[in-house]
Amino acid sequence: MKAYLSFIKLRLGVGLQYRFAAVAGMVTQLFFSAMYIMMYEAYYRTGVSSGMEWQQLVTYLWLYQAFFYLTYFNMLDPEIHDSIVTGQVSYELIRPLNIYWLWYAKLFAKKIAGTLLRFLPVIVVAVLLPYHYSLKGPVSLSAFLLFIATSCLGVILSLAIAMLIYSLMFYTTSSKGIFSVYSVIAEFFAGGIIPIPFMPVILQKICYLLPFRLTVDLPYRLYCGNISIAEGIQSIFIQLIWIAVTITGGLWVMKHASKKLVVQGG
Repeated sequence: MKAYLSFIKLRLGVGLQYRFAAVAGMVTQLFFSAMYIMMYEAYYRTGVSSGMEWQQLVTYLWLYQAFFYLTYFNMLDPEIHDSIVTGQVSYELIRPLNIYWLWYAKLFAKKIAGTLLRFLPVIVVAVLLPYHYSLKGPVSLSAFLLFIATSCLGVILSLAIAMLIYSLMFYTTSSKGIFSVYSVIAEFFAGGIIPIPFMPVILQKICYLLPFRLTVDLPYRLYCGNISIAEGIQSIFIQLIWIAVTITGGLWVMKHASKKLVVQGG
């Protein structure tokens, strides 16, 4: 465990150095927040009913953009990708460390570093805006605590799903293809493109069957009061089940793939 924690600390330090990229990302998040808010404001002015109140929606959109890097699904790490494609992974397999947890630690550090550099300025700007467009506080202390708990579990789950996809890359000739398809599907059914209450009922049911909404939709709607405390507590158990399933699946696929790994060249 010490080795993985040290690796996380090292990667976190490296990630925190990319301040210019963080500024660019922050500006991007602010731009998309403004664009989405204006778009949905036009929708609400038509008088069409939706599953979210206006202030709930605004808060949801700000939280999504502030913590975008934490829940970003298109997390294709160039080092991991290249190590699989070039066969460099063979050297990592002979290290006295489990490659699954090594890559998991690398992705975890990358997410945390990217989030630490971006989220606070976005939150500050969102809070200081006029009331109609600003980020509101949590509806209750219980909702805030559940928001923290489900967000943490959501990060663990999103990384477990990503690691399962990385494990499957051992069986593909075009590694980027499978990750690109996964990231689009995951972001949509997580409520990242369209909040789930705005979707048709059939799509909402599909979202609730898949694990992706547990990383984005659940914590943010808990925070703004669109999901009840009781449902939030029940969802934590569902998150834990999905975490166990995806980590177990990823470890099994990685172990099976590494036994049959063939590296050409030398």
